[in-house]
Amino acid sequence: MPEDVSGSQLTEPNLAPNTHARTSSLKRVARVAVILVVVVAWGWFLVGQLETLQGYAWQVAPLSLLVGIVFAALYFAGLAIGWTLLLVYVGQHSVVVPLHKGARIWLVSMVTRYVPGNIWHILSRVALADHLRVSKTRVLASATIEQILTILAALAVVILTLPGWSSLLTNAQLGSTITITLLLLPLGLLGMHPRIFGALLMWISIRLKRPDIAWNYQYSTLLKILSVFVAANMCAGVSLAVVLSGITSIQLADLPLILGSAALAWVIGYLSFLTPSGLGVREGVLTALLVQVYPLPVAIVASLLFRIVSTLGELVAVFISWVQGKCQKETQLVDRHEISS
Repeated sequence: MPEDVSGSQLTEPNLAPNTHARTSSLKRVARVAVILVVVVAWGWFLVGQLETLQGYAWQVAPLSLLVGIVFAALYFAGLAIGWTLLLVYVGQHSVVVPLHKGARIWLVSMVTRYVPGNIWHILSRVALADHLRVSKTRVLASATIEQILTILAALAVVILTLPGWSSLLTNAQLGSTITITLLLLPLGLLGMHPRIFGALLMWISIRLKRPDIAWNYQYSTLLKILSVFVAANMCAGVSLAVVLSGITSIQLADLPLILGSAALAWVIGYLSFLTPSGLGVREGVLTALLVQVYPLPVAIVASLLFRIVSTLGELVAVFISWVQGKCQKETQLVDRHEISS
């Protein structure tokens, strides 16, 4: 066993905290480094395209941006509802969680994900759900499964819209894409079956030593919840389409590409673990996809505006949920006062 300079032995309990601290420090340094690289890369890219951006005849429609914010708010509301449904059904027995209260917990907690640490939104859910007498293990299990379903739903949108990516594909490629889609859709639905996806959850629960993740669900229940996440991703795609329509004219034939691009950019941004909310990465992917159809200045500005619109949409959803909760509390206080009097 290793010794310190004084000759006394260092025990494993002494080493473990130091190792954990070093690992946490390295993660923070890596995260900051990646963020700096992304910011510098985007700054360098924008400076290089400054003349092109200034030379473009811009026409931004404020109403389109407002509508985009509405659909972005619907996107976050959909994700909140999806998590609440998981919170209700995950576990041995269903629990009574009002949809609006569960959605409020999700929306409020997600604001804290911008705080360094990447755990505060989960801790916030645990604390807020405790007021509804929902166990910590249930919250953690629903949050884990939620992440899986959110990714699967976004990929489902990409697959569903692939046949409409005609702007990027030749006729031969389009035919192959349609064939692949017809194969992937039934395979994806089959993969959601309890014997397959349920087995995956069981494996994850064993690997992470989290038995609460092993969810013995009904197939129809999972498909219903997954459809909520798919609908939410569609709202995000519509938000992007509306934002695009506010700065350039879009064709109906390009709508599948826009919807799929929003979903694919989100997945890649989500999987870039070291960037908060896929910052910079998502915009880069979105620009690379949109530039295949639209001028580069439009693709750049649309991707950046979409980030702003999405953030504002999230804040709108949180605000509406907060106002609804406050009004409900005031109504309950009035009812109690009338009963007591």
